[in-house]
Amino acid sequence: MTISIPNDLYDDVIAWGAFAGLENLEVSISEIDEEREILDAIVRFSPNEMVGMHKHCAQTNMFVIQGELRIYEPDGELREVRPAGNYYRGRRDDVHTEGGGEEGAVVLYSVRGHGENDLFELMDENQNVQAVIGWKELSAGS
Repeated sequence: MTISIPNDLYDDVIAWGAFAGLENLEVSISEIDEEREILDAIVRFSPNEMVGMHKHCAQTNMFVIQGELRIYEPDGELREVRPAGNYYRGRRDDVHTEGGGEEGAVVLYSVRGHGENDLFELMDENQNVQAVIGWKELSAGS
């Protein structure tokens, strides 16, 4: 059984903000533990929209809380649909775009640095790196 919670109910308890360089999502950072190299954040994706191409440089695990998370290949082809209630272990160095399904998506991300200074690379459509997000950038924005 899937329980659907209207997105506006999250607004009463979660402070959403932008994630530098990515559109069509909002983020709420729960914890930045630079010493243990852990970032936990809740991300809300807009319905039927994709975020820009990027690479997860560090191990990123996720739990889909609501809706469905869609993962796309760099060429835009749909790779995978991840429905609510499921946990996924992402792949390091995976270049892709992602976004919400018909109802959007709310996803818990847990990033594990394991010695990596860079956590995400934001890319253009030709996979040229446009920006790098690491511990320093996350700490400055929190």
